[in-house]
Amino acid sequence: MNDRSVNVRIFCKPGSFSVHFFWPSPHIFSFSLMVRPAYRLLWLALALASCFQIRPVEPPGQPVSDWVSPTDYEILLQNLREAIAQGNTQNYLRCFQQDSLRFAPAATLFNDNESIWLNWSIFDEQAWFDNMLANLSTGAGNSLILQQQDLQDVTADSLRYVGEYTLRINHTDTTLTTLFQGQLQLLIKANSFNEWEIHRWTDIELYPDSSWSELKLRFVQ
Repeated sequence: MNDRSVNVRIFCKPGSFSVHFFWPSPHIFSFSLMVRPAYRLLWLALALASCFQIRPVEPPGQPVSDWVSPTDYEILLQNLREAIAQGNTQNYLRCFQQDSLRFAPAATLFNDNESIWLNWSIFDEQAWFDNMLANLSTGAGNSLILQQQDLQDVTADSLRYVGEYTLRINHTDTTLTTLFQGQLQLLIKANSFNEWEIHRWTDIELYPDSSWSELKLRFVQ
C-alpha cells in the first residue's frame, strides 16, 4: 500500500455498522452510524463509492489527437502526417497560416481551373479535406510519407522546405488513383507564439494524374 492509500474497514452488528478509515499512521479517522436494517445496503454502497474516483467519459466520436506544439518544422510536418492518418480536420488546418495561405497547384491542372486555384484559401483546404473524409473506404489507412530533399533558411524565422511525398488516400472514387506522388515546396514561418506554420505550398507533378493537386481538385468541388 502506498503512502496515499486509505484502508477502509466496515464492521456490522444488529442495528448498526461502523466504517473506519485508516490513513497512514498516526492519523486515524472513524465513525459509527445507527441505521435501520433496510438502509444498511444503501449506506454501505455510499461508503464504498466514496473510496473510488471515476474517470470522466470522453465524448464519443472525437478523433484521436496527437497535436504537438510545432516549435520546429519537423514537428509541424509530423503534425501534418498525423492529421492525415487520423482524419483530423482541426489539426490539419492548424498546420497552415489561417489568413494568408497560398497554394500553387501542379502546372498541368492550372489552366482549366484558374478560378479555383487563384482564390485558394484555408476554407478550400477545409472543404477538400472534409469531403475526402466523407468518401473514405472502411478502415481507410491513410498515410503520408515525406522525404526531405532540400532545406534553406529564408530569414531568421522562415525557411523553405522541399521534399517528395507519397500520399495514400483510400477513397471510394474509382476514377481517381489512391496513391499520390510528387514534390512539394513549402514556405514555413514562425508565428508570434514561436510555432511554425505553412504559408505557401507549391505542388510539383512527378507522375501523370497522381499529384496532390489532383486529389484536392476532385474533392474541393
